[in-house]
Amino acid sequence: MGALKIVVRILSYICYAVIGVYALICMPMIFGAKPEAVFSGSMRPEYEIGTIIYYRQVPKEEIAIGDVITFQMGNDLVTHRVHRIENDAYITKGDANNTEDQVSLSYNDIKGKVGGIKIPILGYGIKFINSNMWVFLIIVAILVAEFLLSNIKSGKISVSEKGQNHEQET
Repeated sequence: MGALKIVVRILSYICYAVIGVYALICMPMIFGAKPEAVFSGSMRPEYEIGTIIYYRQVPKEEIAIGDVITFQMGNDLVTHRVHRIENDAYITKGDANNTEDQVSLSYNDIKGKVGGIKIPILGYGIKFINSNMWVFLIIVAILVAEFLLSNIKSGKISVSEKGQNHEQET
């Protein structure tokens, strides 16, 4: 039982660390910033693949040439820099791309302006956890096992019966 308790305790510390990192990544959401992981090299070197960035909705007047924005393109969110603005249409371009994006955007297509916070590499972990529900179930199972194992008492068992304590020697 001792070795099992040690293994479960170590795994539970790892689970607590994962939960803590996940919570820290999500904390800016309280202030209206939404996290998004970058999985394209189109914005290199500003945003490497696997980087977590944050965007937030801003008024139309706050979006200017040179700003990095996140927008919806089909089923995907894309993050590129505003390259030109013509007749209320935003033309974007990835920093690493040679040409502008073929689609111009209206303000309604823009999800938000990207802020200065970026967290490298952790996007890989978040994507893995979000796309694999079994990871969440394993984390819950480990934490439940840790809770149960930490509450198993050894040595003397104390039994309360009608206000009296009886001890049983082991």
